[in-house]
Amino acid sequence: MSRTFPPGPTQQELLRRIPAIQSDTLSFLTDISHRFGGVVGFHVAGLPVIAINHPEGVKHVLLDEHRRYNKETLQYKALSTVTGRGLLTSDGEPWLRQRRLAQPAFSRQRLARLDEIVIPATEAMLEQWEPLAHAGQPVDIDAEMMRLTLQIVGKALFSIDLSRDAVNITRATLTALDTIIYRARNVFSLPAFIPTPRNLKFRRALKTLDHAVAEMVTRRRITGQPGDDLLGMFLQARDEETGASMSDQQVRDEIMTMLIAGHETVASALTWTWYLLSRHPEEGIRARDEVKRVLGERPPTVSDLERLPSVGRVFSEALRLYPPAWVISRKALDEDEVLGFNIPRNALVVISPYVVHRQSEFWPEPEQFRPGRFLSGPAHRFAYIPFGAGPRLCIGYQFATLEAQLIIARVLQQYELESVHPQAVRMDALVTLRPHGGLPMRLRKV
Repeated sequence: MSRTFPPGPTQQELLRRIPAIQSDTLSFLTDISHRFGGVVGFHVAGLPVIAINHPEGVKHVLLDEHRRYNKETLQYKALSTVTGRGLLTSDGEPWLRQRRLAQPAFSRQRLARLDEIVIPATEAMLEQWEPLAHAGQPVDIDAEMMRLTLQIVGKALFSIDLSRDAVNITRATLTALDTIIYRARNVFSLPAFIPTPRNLKFRRALKTLDHAVAEMVTRRRITGQPGDDLLGMFLQARDEETGASMSDQQVRDEIMTMLIAGHETVASALTWTWYLLSRHPEEGIRARDEVKRVLGERPPTVSDLERLPSVGRVFSEALRLYPPAWVISRKALDEDEVLGFNIPRNALVVISPYVVHRQSEFWPEPEQFRPGRFLSGPAHRFAYIPFGAGPRLCIGYQFATLEAQLIIARVLQQYELESVHPQAVRMDALVTLRPHGGLPMRLRKV
């Protein structure tokens, strides 16, 4: 096995750049990829950190040798303070058991009926837009997509109407996740148990989310019927060996994971889709013409999407440029070798889809928004990983893709969205990629 540690920035450079790295981690990861290549190594407080930017290295860690790595990293430990040990943050046998349990909720038969939930929720939003469009009043598309996707995931996975609580839940979600990022970037921040204004705000947000989840479970149990959805599957689950049901904590953690991961990530991707279409109106016209040619004025269904390839390519390209889950981390359980370089035991391995998606070897003119590049797809299967890869591929990736395409098609039939600010929008790399300060847009009827 190679003993060659990957090239990378020196300790002196890292110390000098600490404030910049904390405030703009993506720029740092992009820079070292350009300077040092597909595998980059450095040390932080004695911990070896390996950034893998080449698709072959991604394949090695996330697929070929995935058992050599786990999720015991700062990223997932921080997320677990909100989601608990659900599918997103768990590992090993508990993760596999829960994955098998949840999989039927994302079956082909269920996905084929997704339009029955997505379209009514989207049309309710569009109705609310009408007076705003008439008055020329901008809307924050970031907030709109958050509320819409929360309602959809609530109805699709838990048979719950969250429209009344959407504002409070989305606000609590962002508060909780933003606090996680703040703590990760500020290692000397005061512990969570100290009642600082930020910590108190985090506690209130977590209380709001816990209350929403507890109410879902209580309502279902009162009916005496578990229901034929993901919540019902969790409530009916039994351990194959002991016959024990899931604990209240396990149920809470899985619901919280699906509720947060199932709406915040899709909302981020949709927000950036509208931003990109506003800056490249010719692509919006192409997709809208296709939608109107195929559908006329009737709403899209899941079965229509294969006849709307331009919509699919627009969303795929938005995911390439702004992958919501912009960083994936793993802990090396044992010594390994990637592309000829040594990965020490216990090293932190960092894979950034944002950086991988900008490798010019696989994506010509990578910074350009060009949906047509998906006519043929990526030159390397692991050069495009917006939903991760390998066994830990996001369980809801098909759900998210169909949901987003249905929303895009329906909105395009009725509106063109124009950015209020002509200059480029500043991006915040938080738990997901979000536009700084929201994304105000004007609605123009078409």
